[in-house]
Amino acid sequence: MKPEQIIYVTPQGWLQFFEGQSREILPWSDIQGPALVVVDFSESQVGTQACKGKTDYAAAQIEKLVRSQGGIDGTLQVFVHRQVRYADSNVALYTAVSLDSWQEFQTWADRQADHCLVMPVAGLLAGAVKGDELLILRIGSQLHGYSASDTKMHYAAVAALGNQASDLFAPVRTLINQLRASGWKGGAKEVRWGSALSDDLDAERALLSELSSAGVLEAKLLPHDSLRSERGPRSATVLPHLLQSTASGAIQAPWLARTAWLSEAYVMPLAAMITVVAIGLGAFSYFSQHLVDTQVQAVQNLEGEIKTLRQRVNAVAQSDASAKMAPASVEFVKQLGFAAVHDPIRMLSTVRRAAGATVRVQRLQLVKDSSGALAKPHFRVDGVVVDGSNDHLRRFLSDLRAQGWQAESAQPTDSTLGAFAYKLTPVIKDKAS
Repeated sequence: MKPEQIIYVTPQGWLQFFEGQSREILPWSDIQGPALVVVDFSESQVGTQACKGKTDYAAAQIEKLVRSQGGIDGTLQVFVHRQVRYADSNVALYTAVSLDSWQEFQTWADRQADHCLVMPVAGLLAGAVKGDELLILRIGSQLHGYSASDTKMHYAAVAALGNQASDLFAPVRTLINQLRASGWKGGAKEVRWGSALSDDLDAERALLSELSSAGVLEAKLLPHDSLRSERGPRSATVLPHLLQSTASGAIQAPWLARTAWLSEAYVMPLAAMITVVAIGLGAFSYFSQHLVDTQVQAVQNLEGEIKTLRQRVNAVAQSDASAKMAPASVEFVKQLGFAAVHDPIRMLSTVRRAAGATVRVQRLQLVKDSSGALAKPHFRVDGVVVDGSNDHLRRFLSDLRAQGWQAESAQPTDSTLGAFAYKLTPVIKDKAS
């Protein structure tokens, strides 16, 4: 999630980051195009809190705790950015702000002509680190430290007296000590540093170099976007990078509004994908139709051969030629005649129709018992009733009976529940009827 336009709101003013440029805008002014608004509320409380019971109850418990501490006057709005769940409790990273202040932002956002979604700046912390990594986010003279894994969450915040490196030595040490006291066990290689707004990317690198030289901190600088300014000096911000790794759930907006806003970023890729899929389906349809035509022609040729074979078998059956044949030849003609009269292809279609969706046919064979010379060829069907239901099996046999086939139980080769095997022979009709 990397928006094209970011509105960064601080107690000192409003900034617009757009097309590689940073410019000041008037508070509560109308903006053009979709925007994501990151707000550093002047009166807010950020922290982690252990909560009992279900995760849905966390916001209410945090609101009660913050109100009892008296840090924020009036009615509160609590945002839960991330939760680590346990068997009967959870730990939540949250931001609590004045409800009046939040509603003011929501009213302004709803007034905009395009999608405009708002999120507290602490929501950027939740998706930025993995494992024992520690993110230190500098917002002016405020330092926010955050680390989280699947089972633990650590957060601490300190304030410095200035923005120079020497002003940050003691606050950074205090921040690290607080995090280690809460259980963070990471090392120097796991520290990531970012600035919501810095004078310049080179200035931020110089700051980290001074912290390292003083033995205070070894940290890796996160990717920052360099921005042009209307007044000349350049600036840098880590906000686009943090937003790119933040889940859409961190945006404090209804699900439908988030979906509509996110969909704009995927319109062109989605359109390209649909085009590719359409071309692929067209090619598949063309070759599939060609394959179908080939198979239909093959079946028609096979039906013609079967028709000719039936005529020849009937001619043999009506003459006394079979009496002059050798026994092996007579037997072959009898089997061939059975196959011709009872078309295997038609028989397969009959069995499939009777099986429907509740019976899976595994094998259909034209076989002959080895029980003697009088044994007649028959079909053998092996299959499995999908859910093992006897009703489905009875329906299957009843449908075969209606098609002129009677079933005699045989020993199935499959031991699966619901497996069956039957010998299928033509129903002998009563001549008197």
